[in-house]
Amino acid sequence: MNLMSAAGCAPEFVSLLEEMMLAFRERNSFGIVQGVYPSDALGNFFLSDFDAYCELAEIMSARYVDDIYMGFASEAEARQGLAELIETLRKDGLHLNEYKSKIMPAHEVIQEETAIDRLFDEIREEIEDDDTYNRASPYGFEVEWEDEEDEAEAGNDDEDQLENAAVERLMDNIGDYANQEDQIEKFCLPILRSAQSESAVEHVLGKLKDKPHQTRLYFSYISTFVRTSQDVVGALEELVADDTVSDYQRMFLLAALVRARNVSRPTVNTALQWLQNRRVAKETRAMAAIFAAKHGVAQQKRTVRTSYEDEPSDYVRSAILFSAKYLTAVERKTCKRAWGGHTPINTLIAQTI
Repeated sequence: MNLMSAAGCAPEFVSLLEEMMLAFRERNSFGIVQGVYPSDALGNFFLSDFDAYCELAEIMSARYVDDIYMGFASEAEARQGLAELIETLRKDGLHLNEYKSKIMPAHEVIQEETAIDRLFDEIREEIEDDDTYNRASPYGFEVEWEDEEDEAEAGNDDEDQLENAAVERLMDNIGDYANQEDQIEKFCLPILRSAQSESAVEHVLGKLKDKPHQTRLYFSYISTFVRTSQDVVGALEELVADDTVSDYQRMFLLAALVRARNVSRPTVNTALQWLQNRRVAKETRAMAAIFAAKHGVAQQKRTVRTSYEDEPSDYVRSAILFSAKYLTAVERKTCKRAWGGHTPINTLIAQTI
């Protein structure tokens, strides 16, 4: 909060944000729930001092939110740099995760990424040399009427098509690189998602259950096709019905299916069971409330609404209030009036739904 005040943020905004973060505070942690947009944005803001520290100290560094790489000329300098970093972060109330922090040679850090880049380049060259590859290009009289800007755009389209084709082929051949499967997925899936390519859908659906450590990556990709592919929706609904899927994955399943046009009533009933089961993680139960309120029939929506009073978690209660946006105007108004003042988070939600 001190950083935001020093940066010139309005006092009322800083105060409201502080109340919101305190509302998320639990016994062993505090701050905004990991994975939602504000956590990344505020994390980058909070670590801006670290970026300035590295720049002033002329330390080579790279950072993705709280994942930090720092480069030094020798192991001795790295150890000294690590000690100084610990003290620098401690001043802002931050502590390094000792299990994830280590000193390692630079070639080990870049080896895996370099190998993936090399695979991609090799496949790209194969495609360029492949006579059967259909490159998008103008033909006939169209060429005469193209100006330089059009030619540049056509060139960019060709480049994008070539890159996407190479990524798709790399994913198709992923079975040939068993030891690098995770790295290939991390490289390819964001590109295929941006290109709206369904070429990896079957692969991802087949791996969702068996590789929980890739959950966020998989759902970031697969959720792109929920609105357009009923096959994807059906496969995700089957996973909802699978008792062996973890709470963490259930949360992402429901978050993806919220975007679906239609889901089955049994899937909504399962979500309601999760909402009412106190042994299920509160993040999953919160998502279940939103999901059931959006896709449920009148009786199922009523079950969500009536769950509020007996719900012990303020986090889930806030989600139930948010889910009122999917109720009728009269019901929504009633929920806002009844629950909007219970917590600072509820006050914010009531103003937005």
